[in-house]
Amino acid sequence: MSPALRPYLLFGLVCLCLLVAALQFSMVSVALPDLIDDLDAPLRWAGWVVTVYTLAQAVSMPIVGRLSDELGRRTVFVGGLMVFALASLACALSPNVYVLILARALQGLAAGGLLPTAYGVIGDSFPERRAQMVGLISSIMPLGSVIGPTAGGLIVAELGWRWTYAMNAPTGVLVVALLALMPRGQPRRGHRMDLAGAALLTVAISALVYALTELSRTDSDPSLPVVAVGLGAAIAGTVLFLRHEARAPEPVLDLALLRRREFAFVNALNVLYGACVFGAFSFIPLYAHEAYGMGSTESGILLTPRAAASIVAATMASLLLPRTGYRRPLVLGLLTMAVALALLWPGLHRPRIGPVVLSDFTFLALVIGLSGIGFGISGPSANNAAIELAPERIAAITGLRGMFRLIGGAVGTALMVLAASRAPSVGEGLQWGFGGLAILSAATTLLVVGIPDQVGVVSRAAPPPAQPLPPAPVLEREPGPPRHP
Repeated sequence: MSPALRPYLLFGLVCLCLLVAALQFSMVSVALPDLIDDLDAPLRWAGWVVTVYTLAQAVSMPIVGRLSDELGRRTVFVGGLMVFALASLACALSPNVYVLILARALQGLAAGGLLPTAYGVIGDSFPERRAQMVGLISSIMPLGSVIGPTAGGLIVAELGWRWTYAMNAPTGVLVVALLALMPRGQPRRGHRMDLAGAALLTVAISALVYALTELSRTDSDPSLPVVAVGLGAAIAGTVLFLRHEARAPEPVLDLALLRRREFAFVNALNVLYGACVFGAFSFIPLYAHEAYGMGSTESGILLTPRAAASIVAATMASLLLPRTGYRRPLVLGLLTMAVALALLWPGLHRPRIGPVVLSDFTFLALVIGLSGIGFGISGPSANNAAIELAPERIAAITGLRGMFRLIGGAVGTALMVLAASRAPSVGEGLQWGFGGLAILSAATTLLVVGIPDQVGVVSRAAPPPAQPLPPAPVLEREPGPPRHP
């Protein structure tokens, strides 16, 4: 093979791997109703199928860059892909929901490292066209969110929910091709991975989610001592995590960034933003199934308008950022999402708009499309506002943003499960959950006053870079799966 063609073939294989991971994230929500029925899984544990994947990604993303420096990018990317394929096979063969949760945790740990490492692999392969090629590979994740729901609905309807996982197993075959094409690279020693910090963060968030899971049980009354122990472990884990991070030489969480007022506002916004996005979009197919009796194909198609609308809105919002600044798109996008979620609150059936009576499918598609517009308008601002504060720390800021958003998503998912479990019916509980997220989305706009507004202007409080660096890109996409969702 011509040496000139090797980087392009490598680029195509890496894109294919990322597309598989993006499709997986979109398909899980569509498969959830059938998964619950087939495994006879209580909703409180079925929610962990979504939550544990998100939580595992939140833990793995901040440390994967340092791990690739220690072991080399080829080792980390190919190893992560192999683990992802094997974990997907374990998901497909799971005999019960508990084994599925363990396999999903492993799958999430692997998936959390694929996209950040892929950026490094492609950047090393195209040193003179790095920005262009990294921009192209960033478009894979939105493509997966468009294709995934419809493809997932068809797979579940024709083959069953297990095939949404089994389809990932053949990606292990790509490992051989990647090993042959990918340069070995030289590991760069000297970085120390904060595994203790990552473990304490996992304990803190997992304990909180488990306490909420115990409150969600319906087969008997929740055990208040278990809830108390879970909440106590979450608080203790958080305190120990923060104390450890203050002393760690290379911490998972850079407390120096968090001490600044602007970063506190941005990170708080990302936690609540993640709770709204993941909490809402993860359960729309289940809501369509429970409240409207829709099948997997219809409920999968329902998510496509959200993905398409968000891509169009995000593109337009990104182009207008130099004129609008960051605050106005955030407020408009969050309020649009709040309106869309509020429309799901009453549980309307066949609503009338003047003389026109909308079918349930049309109504839900329009509302979900509206939520996608709100997500797309607010996304570029939420992604890039923190970078303006310290562009020389772009890698650390991007990792923190992803971690906080995924943590918010894990908690938001657990709260939706709690609402659905304690209500008279799952459909009614999800409606109340959507109402709560609508209020939360509207309230999140209050945090906008504390974030920077001008695009391309670095905050005066930002520390000067240690050495000359290229300017940070104004438009930069989220590393890792949405989101949500």
